[in-house]
Amino acid sequence: MKDIQILLVDDEERFVQNLGKLLKAREYDVFSASDGARAIERLKEEKKIDIVVLDVCMPGIDGLETLRRIKEHHAAIKVLMLTGRATMEDGVQALRLGAFDYLQKPFDIEELTTKIETACRVERIRRRPVMWPRRKAGDILLTGLYQLLPEDTMSRAMMIFRRYSAGEGVRILFVVDDHYYMQGILSRDDLLSELRRRYPEEAVTWRWVMCHPEHLLDIAVDEFMQREISAVSLYTPLSEAAQLMLSHGWDSIPVVFEDRVLGIVRLRDTLRHLQGNDEIIAKSS
Repeated sequence: MKDIQILLVDDEERFVQNLGKLLKAREYDVFSASDGARAIERLKEEKKIDIVVLDVCMPGIDGLETLRRIKEHHAAIKVLMLTGRATMEDGVQALRLGAFDYLQKPFDIEELTTKIETACRVERIRRRPVMWPRRKAGDILLTGLYQLLPEDTMSRAMMIFRRYSAGEGVRILFVVDDHYYMQGILSRDDLLSELRRRYPEEAVTWRWVMCHPEHLLDIAVDEFMQREISAVSLYTPLSEAAQLMLSHGWDSIPVVFEDRVLGIVRLRDTLRHLQGNDEIIAKSS
């Protein structure tokens, strides 16, 4: 998607410069601000900003207060929050104040661009009343996932990553056996690290992996996956599920019953349902 104008707001100058170069190389128009006050001024100067990529932790006016002021005066602008200090409270508060999504550092540039284009493709998310309060993982369970087996080749894993990327993108896939018992996880970050080790002469990014599937076609998923597994039950409180995902840096987590995977819950969905339940947040603090 071309003609998207992005405002990067972060007090780390080198981070902003490097991220700006990567986004400009993908044909985005990029502006920057070093703090919240300057970001507000930039939005007054640049009338066509589509996306604000905003760090949570900044001196002076922090990211959450900057977000509040942006949404107060520029409600249609989508805001993606960045953080290197992931907490459930910050994530819930960001979504409560109107952020479109919440992304943990470090992240892959393709993950950010997927979120940017998703934000520009849909209408601004509005709060909707729910018929009943969602408090447990089973209340927001997503089923119908692609089955990925340990013996499957990486060509199937890449197909699944690619299909998910057509929507909002995922950072991990969950590996199961024929009966849907959990076997491990396949992480984009782990995969990139291993490929960088194997191909030190290449500039390995997620885009490079997608463009060069021949490097992975015959390798079994079992060779790349982690066997350390975290999961939640149908009855796990949403606050606990969110804390687990944030601690692992995951965007989703499997829901199991008698050790079989029933589906997943997503961090974004979990935080959205938590945002309206101050009692849950207070108990988890």
